[in-house]
Amino acid sequence: MIRIVQTFAVPMSLLFLEGQTHFWTQNGYKIHVLTNGCEELGKFGQQNNVQTSCISFCRTKHLSMDDVKSFFQLKRFFQKIRPLIVHGNTPKVALLTMITAKATNIPIRIYEMHGLPLETAGWGMKIVYFLTEKICCQLATHVIAVSPSLRKLVITKGLVAPSKISVMHNGSCNGIDAMLKFNPSFTNNQEVEALKTKYGIAPNQAVVGFVGRLTKDKGVIELYEAWQKVKQRFPKAMLLVIGSVDERVPLSKQWLEKLATDPTIVCTGEVKNMASHYALIDFMVLPSHREGLGNVVLEAAAMKKPSIVSYVTGLKDTILKNHTGLFCPARSADDLMHKILYYLDNKPIVESHGLAARTWVVQHFCPVDVWEAKLQLYQSLVAAYESVILQNELSTIS
Repeated sequence: MIRIVQTFAVPMSLLFLEGQTHFWTQNGYKIHVLTNGCEELGKFGQQNNVQTSCISFCRTKHLSMDDVKSFFQLKRFFQKIRPLIVHGNTPKVALLTMITAKATNIPIRIYEMHGLPLETAGWGMKIVYFLTEKICCQLATHVIAVSPSLRKLVITKGLVAPSKISVMHNGSCNGIDAMLKFNPSFTNNQEVEALKTKYGIAPNQAVVGFVGRLTKDKGVIELYEAWQKVKQRFPKAMLLVIGSVDERVPLSKQWLEKLATDPTIVCTGEVKNMASHYALIDFMVLPSHREGLGNVVLEAAAMKKPSIVSYVTGLKDTILKNHTGLFCPARSADDLMHKILYYLDNKPIVESHGLAARTWVVQHFCPVDVWEAKLQLYQSLVAAYESVILQNELSTIS
């Protein structure tokens, strides 16, 4: 069995591996998962029959003594199990992973890029993020981008050579389970009705959904401003805001209070049963300033819910214009307002776009297709490594 170590910053990111572990075992790969949160990580390991280890990764933007501790934890772990492949996710953890893997002579080092924070960072942090990404890409033997537009951007910014970065299938890190997890045919109607009661959703009430961290980069401020005009035309409509406050870059108390006190806006916080929440909405809105891909848009699409999204990196790859959703310019509350009104005024178009969205996701984002693409990458990297080893042995003999 070929040993692979996957590293993540937080247990929430373990969704990126959901359903995969049996596939890798069948194909001769043994995965070991490292992240924070020992209890959640342990549950994931038991449920997925995969080995796990808790590493105290720190999510702060700057390097600290905690990161030094993480480095030595990783080093001891890599020296103990000697994996052939190390696969790091997200910039900060990937940076530590790539540095440690290089220092311990791990031959195959993969950095999976889920987004590019430097896109929207201020100049000070933009430099920090650029250097982080550049070092990650330099130390990695291969880089995976979760969307075609992210790959294009990374190459344009000179972070990595085109030959060194690829997209798995059509994009995403794990595909979208549109058969079992996000399938409107399997909607738990009792749970949906209970949620309607909980949130005060009346029969036939129009519900617009937002899913994401409550932070400026997600376009929450533009969404609020757009909604103030939308509700003048549709005073009975509801905006369902699903997601928790991002403690690293939180919205100001002023904006959080505005969201909390608007009677037409319901903030749910973080939720687990996403399929039932998608079932509550008519369509979704995600006016982000940047994304790696925008998995929530694809999840909603699998549930026959179209989306209005910003025309930015990552989100460009999540809808087909005027067929499975609508585009709006980033940071334009006015255009966003017009797009929301258009959907609220045209329910047949929303339904048509929703049907097309599910068909498109089923055809283009099947999880097994993404896993197969990743398997082919692993196999090619292993074959290249073994070829180098063989050549070195032959040259030594001769």
